[in-house]
Amino acid sequence: MKEVKIIAKTDVLVCGGGCAGCGAALGAAKAGADVILLERNGFLGGIASSSMISNVYNHFVTRDGRLVMKGVGLEWMEKMVKKEAATPEWKFPDGRLVHDPEQMKTTFDEMMAEAGVRVLFRTMALEPFMEGEKIAGAYVNTGDGRALILAKQVVDTTGECDMASKGGAPTRYACGMATLTFKFANVDLEELYLHFKNHPETFPVGIDAMKNFQEFEDVWLNRGVLYFPHSGGEDWDLFQDAIQEGRFQKELGDIFSMDSCCIIGMKGSDTAVVNSQMWRVRSLDPFILSDAEARAHEAVYYVADFMIQNIPGFEHAYVAQISDELAVRVSRGIEGEVTFDKDERVVHGAITSDDPTANGTDIEYNILRGLTDDPRYAKSADSSEEDIYAEDVIACRPRQMNFRQTGEFVSRATVDIPFHVMVPEKIENLLVASGKSVSAVPQTMLRYQSAGMALGQAAGAAAALAAKSGILVRNTDIQRLQQELLRQNVYLGSEERLEELGLAVTGKEA
Repeated sequence: MKEVKIIAKTDVLVCGGGCAGCGAALGAAKAGADVILLERNGFLGGIASSSMISNVYNHFVTRDGRLVMKGVGLEWMEKMVKKEAATPEWKFPDGRLVHDPEQMKTTFDEMMAEAGVRVLFRTMALEPFMEGEKIAGAYVNTGDGRALILAKQVVDTTGECDMASKGGAPTRYACGMATLTFKFANVDLEELYLHFKNHPETFPVGIDAMKNFQEFEDVWLNRGVLYFPHSGGEDWDLFQDAIQEGRFQKELGDIFSMDSCCIIGMKGSDTAVVNSQMWRVRSLDPFILSDAEARAHEAVYYVADFMIQNIPGFEHAYVAQISDELAVRVSRGIEGEVTFDKDERVVHGAITSDDPTANGTDIEYNILRGLTDDPRYAKSADSSEEDIYAEDVIACRPRQMNFRQTGEFVSRATVDIPFHVMVPEKIENLLVASGKSVSAVPQTMLRYQSAGMALGQAAGAAAALAAKSGILVRNTDIQRLQQELLRQNVYLGSEERLEELGLAVTGKEA
């Protein structure tokens, strides 16, 4: 058997160049580590860029306007605005931060170059290189063949926690969804807005962080963003009448909710990204996923043809691009004694896995639509607006609210994101930082891009500090890590909260 060649040694090896991976690489580099970032594609951004996810869920601003998520995520957003690749009017506690996913790729490129991160494109992390129970690098697949990269610390941002799983850490599988997006060109977004202006009663209420037509109109007129919410088509008469009359099917085999019809665009552009189908994903079997990709391509043109014929503003549109890959929203995640739960609190104890083979177990979809009474997933009736604290806080975000109960999506309060949700069991010197594969129930609680960048930055910084000190990363001095994150402009709480944590106050909160 041919000996595997060692092609590099580094302090911190980050496996996966999505939002969390970019955050991890930057967090480690800012903490003074030598960093290598692996990415299987030829660009950074992961699913967010490969699947044209042209919006970031706004976890930056509380309902009273405080900026409480900073660090790498804020740095990235400000660079995108400066390039005119994102709306400058984004510091609002509602809606989505719409941007150009192609510019996302180049912006991350620039940030890596500025930080001195070595990026290896077309290089996939295959499995961990183990020394007993300690990870010491990863075997990789390159255009030049199989190789080995040695590292003092590894951060797993693969999205499916591949390094943790293959290294023997206990994992679970959460049955969820996958989507395939596509881009229309030659769209008249103003005409679509005017359609709803003339028929405001047909606009969906309280879906996907968009309250109603009035908010939709304000975002379009004053911020230059058109955001028709994901799953909004399920409450839109143009789709529902067609379904009733037999002119449109909402299901095609295992594809469902083809009437979901999320539409995202920016004023001054004649393009719109559409997310209008969901696929039940019950495994990571390559045969199943490959078939899903092919069927999803077919569904794109079925949905597109209907929209061209029936949706105002799309009469002369055409499909200009289909996303590079099916976006698997949730699948495998680590199990841990510390878990982020449905009410955004830290709980202790074992995680009960979902049954991925059960027919109709679309956990994420059921959670988002409020269709589950399972106590593991159904949010409690608590509508208080008190901060939720964790002693091992590595980032904050606004507390999320149940719109049906409160009429709001975002709280004035914050919730702490804890460090230990990233620490897998039974494997050392590895942190798992992808938002969809940390220890959480439901597993989607920290899935969003902004949270992923925050998790990644903290994981990278912790890995760098552990590499310098020669300690196991699970034994990280949390206060030292928090001080490093504060130095990197990460928000960890108000002045009063920082004093409670024993941290030096570096300035007034934003």
